[in-house]
Amino acid sequence: MKFELKIRRNNVLEDSYRRVISVKKVESLKARLWIEFEGEKGLDYGGVAREWFFLLSREMFNPYYGLFEYSAVDNYTCQINPESELCNEDHLSYFRFFGRVAGMAVFHGKLLDGFFIRPFYKMMLQKPITLCDMESVDSEYHSSLKWILENDPTELDLRFTVDEERFGQTHQHELKSGGSDLVVTNENKHEYIDLVIQWRFVDRIKKQMAAFKEVWRRPSQNASGIRYWK
Repeated sequence: MKFELKIRRNNVLEDSYRRVISVKKVESLKARLWIEFEGEKGLDYGGVAREWFFLLSREMFNPYYGLFEYSAVDNYTCQINPESELCNEDHLSYFRFFGRVAGMAVFHGKLLDGFFIRPFYKMMLQKPITLCDMESVDSEYHSSLKWILENDPTELDLRFTVDEERFGQTHQHELKSGGSDLVVTNENKHEYIDLVIQWRFVDRIKKQMAAFKEVWRRPSQNASGIRYWK
């Protein structure tokens, strides 16, 4: 049994998406890979598959498509774009596809040309995200929250809200019900920081992450679903 994939080099992403997402029985993605580039006949003893994963991952994580974006500190570490829906109305289907490809790479022992922020890996492993994890993603935001943690923020008159930009306009988002009227004090600052981290890394991309992880939980629905691919 083998999983065959015929694609065009100049259309790697779309050709791969249509083939992989059309698979009904995800178990078939664990079959031996047989990749063929259009107009390039030849046996695939692993080299073509390696090249496919490399070329496809470069397209998958390319911020040009609006599904992923670079972190605030560099231009090579990726994170899910919270506004991916605005760039592609089928964005959740693509994240399911990305999750399948990542699972295939793990199972078949291939590398993907992409690096994610640490919170992404922690979400995959269902581990808690901490303030320390923010330092490598957004050092300025991390410094601000760390100052709040080590000092009394009451005089800053901060509220349980965060500002987010959309279409060039700033919108206020409440971290909890009534947050715009709740002042951050020395007594509740830990809750505030936890809610900011939850909003920054989890809440804004909950749908995308669920789609990405969908295949990793099959068929046993095990919390550590990575086992499914091993």
